[in-house]
Amino acid sequence: MFKFLFALTLSPAIGICSLFAQTSIKGFVSDSASDTSISFANVSLHVAEGNAIRMTSLADSAGYFEFAGVADGSYLLRISSLGYLDYSKKLYATGAQPNVELGRIALQPDVTMLNAVTVKGEKPAVQFHSDRTVLNIAGNRFFKSSANLMDILRKAPGVSVNPDGAILLAGRNAPVLFINGKPMPMSADEMLVYLNGLNPESIESIEIITNPSSKYDGQFRGVIDVRLKSDLTSGWKGSLNSSLRRNVYSSTDNNLSLFYRTKGHTYSVRAAHVLGNDYYQYNAFQRLASKNYMITRTVTKTSNNNPTIQATADLSLKKNRHLELSLKAYQANRNLLTNNTLTFKDSLRNNVVGINQTKNQATPKQRNYAANVGYDMDFKASKLSFFGSLTHISNRQQEDIRIRDELKEMLRSYWKTKLHNQVQIRTIQSDYVKTLKNGRLESGAKYSFITTNNDLRYDTLAKDKRFTADAGRSNKFLYYEYITAGYVSYDFKLNKYSFNASLRAEHSRTVANAVTQGGVQKRDYTNWLPGATISYAFDKLDQISLSFTRRITRPDFDQLNPFRFYLSPLNYRVGNPYLRPSVVSSLQLRLQVRDFSATVVAGREKDLMARYPEYNRVTNELLYLGMNVPFSDFASLESSYTFAITNWWKTMHSAGIYYHKQQMPYLGKTYAIGVFDYSVNGSQTFSLPKGITADLTYRYKSKSGSSLYRIKSFGSVDIGAQKSWLDGKLSTKLNFYDLFYTHHLTLVFREKAIMDNQLSHRFRTRRAVLALIYNLGGATYQAKRARTSEEEKRAGS
Repeated sequence: MFKFLFALTLSPAIGICSLFAQTSIKGFVSDSASDTSISFANVSLHVAEGNAIRMTSLADSAGYFEFAGVADGSYLLRISSLGYLDYSKKLYATGAQPNVELGRIALQPDVTMLNAVTVKGEKPAVQFHSDRTVLNIAGNRFFKSSANLMDILRKAPGVSVNPDGAILLAGRNAPVLFINGKPMPMSADEMLVYLNGLNPESIESIEIITNPSSKYDGQFRGVIDVRLKSDLTSGWKGSLNSSLRRNVYSSTDNNLSLFYRTKGHTYSVRAAHVLGNDYYQYNAFQRLASKNYMITRTVTKTSNNNPTIQATADLSLKKNRHLELSLKAYQANRNLLTNNTLTFKDSLRNNVVGINQTKNQATPKQRNYAANVGYDMDFKASKLSFFGSLTHISNRQQEDIRIRDELKEMLRSYWKTKLHNQVQIRTIQSDYVKTLKNGRLESGAKYSFITTNNDLRYDTLAKDKRFTADAGRSNKFLYYEYITAGYVSYDFKLNKYSFNASLRAEHSRTVANAVTQGGVQKRDYTNWLPGATISYAFDKLDQISLSFTRRITRPDFDQLNPFRFYLSPLNYRVGNPYLRPSVVSSLQLRLQVRDFSATVVAGREKDLMARYPEYNRVTNELLYLGMNVPFSDFASLESSYTFAITNWWKTMHSAGIYYHKQQMPYLGKTYAIGVFDYSVNGSQTFSLPKGITADLTYRYKSKSGSSLYRIKSFGSVDIGAQKSWLDGKLSTKLNFYDLFYTHHLTLVFREKAIMDNQLSHRFRTRRAVLALIYNLGGATYQAKRARTSEEEKRAGS
């Protein structure tokens, strides 16, 4: 296996170069100051005599462009991009040299345009490509009133944001976050802090990839790549972003970003702090085996004091050699107060036969530390990169749980818990990109080693008034994971056709040791993950594409832990160390016609990891167990359209129809119910007098569900307004979210003959947010974010 991966990186199939030979001119566009790629630059090829335009093109998001089928003759190549001086170069195409490799073309920043240029027009808010959707954020009215990056994602076509902040692509895939083409996975808590704190005014564009090719990690089912604005001058620049959120409680998000650049070097520091309270409510109704009814109401108040700091140095050691060093620290300091009322009623629901009152005081704390180093070497027509990271994640939590019988006015039980969790992630990887005569070849290899140490102890108050260890709930769990991966990817064009073929291999070795239960589960397996795309361009703006990918999802560390995590005294979830990874194969067809896009996806996921309820008729406990569902079939049709009604009123709409069917075994019977649902999202943007931009955003999700549960419909309406002051240095934004408080999740169990169960999750999504953004200094920077290993996301919180 190691020999195979080594060959993928160092022996990239040179024989492919001779296929489909044709006269072509190709190259990469980059920033001369930062040496980073310039996305979507305008490239044109002119006849040398007469200056008539022969061909035009637009560089892709990585700065790559190509002219194929160029006739013999003398030409003038011209490249332009906002904020840069125009570039021109004389070329000569001849059959004796059918392929002209220009390598990297560095554009010089146009310093005279800084703080003085007024853009009369703006790029389309949404651009559709064969493999991605691009949101153009900079200077676009659609996103001016957005308070942060999370606001933008709520408006993006094909993206849904759940009430708890979880993001899904195509209604089912959780994406990984990229910054400037580099992965930046993190725990769920840390990602929310980042998304709610990143200033939209620092973002150039966002690329949404719903069907990643094999060059991406097999774990990546979707990618959201945030492209930050490019460096243009030397000196320093900063921004201060502070927002106040108000619902039942108040909370503040404060972010300070500072960047300093000398010739060839860039230094950045970003600090963030979340302070305040959050609110969560869980309600459940359940008919017990004794024909009595159980009604649960749980309210949790969380106090947050969560700081983050990250420092990065991007050093130009010599021409076309870059060293990037990054240190990151994140702390989550929380105090949780949970009050649960469990009410028992008779079979007619007329008389109360019991009330249990539970109070849980918890102090969860998380410490995340990461150190990363990256080294890039750029050559004339190729690039070689190395990256290494070391991440330490530590979780500590203590709980004080008291359960009282309110009718008898007595203490039923008293628990104390202590959780210790440590995760160590070590990653090294290399990537190689080479421009060939008729395309581009990429290959790479990666190795990750992850260790987790989990210890959960329960102590119960005994009759002698002393706390003793509760062996039935205490647990110790150790987990080790070794992942070796390699890939090769080849892109090429033939007239109006574009092709991509890729192959990824991932070898996994895992050891799950449930120490308390006395069981060790070992696995050793290899997954082959192919991908392919073919697209046809009708013209510059219209095209159709067909792609196939295969992805793998390994269980999160939290899913594997055989611990009990309680929602209420009789309602808890349990991890499963025997979970297998799931593998999903999907086919995607996409059509783009100007500002309209339609995407059809169909596929099957084998060994889908899910939780299903198991009802104990003796103890009346409702457990949510982790298991592998045999299969899950899915299909979807999504469309999006953006247009201007007037010069001051623009609108963007997207809609989707979804189907899924899971084979779900439950209590000796297998259920496989096909479920259809649909969603509609829209945004109206208004340019009002006195420089005010306002928007109205709305979303609706129809009734949906699974083979076991029905999910009720839900939706929300948001409004916002933005205005700039002090020549654009100060921006104020006021937003109201979920005006009618309808964005919550309610599930109803289908088989009422087995169990009458309904539950709902409510977050304080109805809130007001006031954001103040102040820009410091005079330079404009690209804040390069450190790459981190994708396993951090699975470490969770």
